[in-house]
Parts: sequence; C-alpha cells; structure tokens
Amino acid sequence: FHGGRLLTSGEVGLPFELNPNDLSTVGVTDMGGAIKTSFTAHPKVDPVTGYLHFFGYWFVEPYLTYHVADTTGKVIHSQVIAVKKSTMIHSFAITEKDVVFWECPVLFDLGAAAAGAANPFVWQPDYGARVGVMPLGGDAKAIRWKEIDPCYVFHEVNAFRQGDDIIVDLCKYATMFDGGASLGGSGASSLSRWTIGTAGKELTFSEQVVTSAAVELPSHDRRFSGRKHRYGWLVNLREHPGSVDFAGISQVDFESGKRTVWDPGQNNHANEAFFVAEGKGEGEGWLLTYVFNHGSKKSYLAILNAQDVAAGPVAAIELPQRVPYGFHGVWVPTV
Repeated sequence: FHGGRLLTSGEVGLPFELNPNDLSTVGVTDMGGAIKTSFTAHPKVDPVTGYLHFFGYWFVEPYLTYHVADTTGKVIHSQVIAVKKSTMIHSFAITEKDVVFWECPVLFDLGAAAAGAANPFVWQPDYGARVGVMPLGGDAKAIRWKEIDPCYVFHEVNAFRQGDDIIVDLCKYATMFDGGASLGGSGASSLSRWTIGTAGKELTFSEQVVTSAAVELPSHDRRFSGRKHRYGWLVNLREHPGSVDFAGISQVDFESGKRTVWDPGQNNHANEAFFVAEGKGEGEGWLLTYVFNHGSKKSYLAILNAQDVAAGPVAAIELPQRVPYGFHGVWVPTV
C-alpha cells in the first residue's frame, strides 16, 4: 500500500491494483509506463522519506532493474543492473544508505519453460553466488559485488547500517530446486546474519547462524525498515517430505538470541505474521496471521501480542472461506 494505492505483486510480471475498500480489481498497472519488465516482490518503503524502492527481474535482458517511486507513487529513478543471466532474485534489502541484492545460482531455463515444465528454475551452483551493494537511489554503475558460497535466499527479515558494516538478517538455504526438486526438496536452512564490510576497496563478508530452526516468511516492525532492529517474527516449518508445511509463529530477539514460539496445533498452519504497530517502541503492537485448519478446511484470522507470541492468540476470527497458506499480507490503514 503506497501513495494511496494497493498493489499486489507476484514473482514476475506487472502488479495489479486493488480497491482497498472492497478488494475489487482496478487493473494491471505499469506505474505510468515506468515499468518495462517486471515488478518483483518484495518492495520496500523507506520509513523516513516514504519512498518506495523496488526491482524487477526478467527472463530476457535487461535481467535486473531497480526503481524508486516518490510518496505519490510516481517512479522517479530507474537503473538497469548488469547481471549475466536471468536469476531468481525473490527479494532484496535496503538500509538508510544502501540497496543490497543477492544473486544466487537459481537460473531461469527458457527451454524448460517453453516445454511446459512445472518448475522452469534450476539450481546451477557453477554460476556462483554473490551479494551486491549500491547507493540507495543511486547509480547502478556504483554497485560492488562480493562472491559468496553458493546458497539461496528467498526472504530477509531486515537490514541496517552499523558503521561501515551492513547487517542483513535472512533465511538461507544450502540449495534450492536442486535437480528440479520442489521447495520441499531444498537444502538445509537457517536464520543467518550476514555482515558486509564496505570500508575497504573490496567488500568483506561473514556469516553467523542465529538459529538452525526451520523458519521462513519473516516480518519486522516496518517503522524500522532499513534501520537497526531487535525483533523478527517468522513462520515455523514442519518436516513434510516433498512439500512445505507451515506450523506456528516464532519471535526472534536478535540481541539476546532468544526464540519464543506459538504452536497452533498439528492440524493448523499459520501464515506470515504481519506486524501492526500500537505504541512507539519497536515491536509494540500486534501480529495478524491467517491460520488454515486442514481438518475443518476452514481458516481464521489470529491476532497475537507481538511481545508475547507464546501466549497464543488474544482473538481468533473465523473466516467465511479458506485462505491458502503461503500468501504474504499487508496492513492497510483506514482509507
């Protein structure tokens, strides 16, 4: 929700605008003709400027394009970032000064797509992996890359500057789509903290595992996007061979390393927990998550105290229809 418009985005393609009052479809938008390729999830709003930072990866050149829209939604800056092939870059991060991309060795296979393959993305570790840093709202020619060990990242919790270092907390996989496997066939995962040093001529890189628990779909207090954060909320993953099985919600305290968990029960599958602020301090507010029960085939909206996740929902509202778990969400204020 930005500039008074509610946009839905997917992996590739243009966003759809919805009417936030009744969720009816307004139509596809290319933001005034500014988007020539794709609007890839997940865009970021700088909480200080109110500007929207987003990107699109595409199947043919240009493979990666970075955009900035002002507070009205007008695109005021676009930059093509030079990459060799079409790689699946699902998300990225910003700090108050930087844009951070991670290019991992999951490549789009045009031949497989043309042949009707269910999954046209393939794991090609020989392509390599790297992280790139460029100035926020800046010139793509200024991007600097650092090679890292092959891995895959869908989502980050948040990123921030700490002196000359950039800290990124994210969900990392050892492999993804290896041998054409589904998400359930991915390699070992962890919630990790990347530290990218920017002081020298060359970037430096180090990694610390915050927890090896299987977690995904992270969220944070978006008033702190691109700024130092303490808390993150993530969906727990259950073991389920060949598939993805969501469970409850974890809160991670990145200062203490403590992880607290709400378990909704074996038949229930929570979704991404979206944070809604109430109070000035970080994490003072509520978590909203859709939960699907595969016994009753019904969904409900669970509301949790963001600072007391383990206590479980303070309210649960049954919905008139099932909500497929796996979708991301957003909180839209009164419009």
